[in-house]
Amino acid sequence: MDKILRIASPQAVGVSDGLYSFVVRLNEAPAEHWIYSFKLATPVAREFDPERVVFDRQGGLLFESEEALVLGWIGHVDLWIAAANTQVAADEAAEKKRRAEAQTREERDLLLSRINEKFKNL
Repeated sequence: MDKILRIASPQAVGVSDGLYSFVVRLNEAPAEHWIYSFKLATPVAREFDPERVVFDRQGGLLFESEEALVLGWIGHVDLWIAAANTQVAADEAAEKKRRAEAQTREERDLLLSRINEKFKNL
């Protein structure tokens, strides 16, 4: 998987009762596993929680914030994006390693089966 990146500044798309709705564009729509990893990222402060971010396949990610907290939100979003990229890369590497180990075991078992078949009548 390619790394997910924020490609633009947040854009206000709505306002209600002093809360602005912002959209943050991403370089591509993230996969479900990546979104799950993003949501598990550790919130640093009560005001900033990855669980409050909504993903829209076409739009990017969405969050609501008071104007004074937008800078903090973007800083946290960038941290959570990096954490999700790191987690997904680690998970993909672990899966690749598991597949390679399984293939090695299958090849070894096949080799042992052939050699046992060859010498079964001795």
